Amino acid sequence: MGRPKTLILAMTVDKALKRHTCQHNNKHVISKGDLRLKVAKGRSHEHYCTACADKFIDLALQGLQKLQGDLRLEAGEPRD
Repeated sequence: MGRPKTLILAMTVDKALKRHTCQHNNKHVISKGDLRLKVAKGRSHEHYCTACADKFIDLALQGLQKLQGDLRLEAGEPRD
C-alpha cells in the first residue's frame, strides 16, 4: 500500500532571527524572537505573523471539515 497523501503544505513554526514584516499584511511586524509561520514555497520560504497564521489555519480547518463532511454525505455516512 502506498504512503497516504497530504493536503498540507510544508510548514513549520519558528522564531524570527530579525525584525521584518508579515508577507500577508505588511502592517504586521514580526520582531526578532517572535514566533512565525514558515511556509515552503519552492526553494524559499514565506513568513507570516501569528495573527495571520491563526486565521489561515482556522480557514483551512473549516475547509477540510467541509470537504470531509461532503465526502461522508456522498458515501451515505452520517455527518458528525
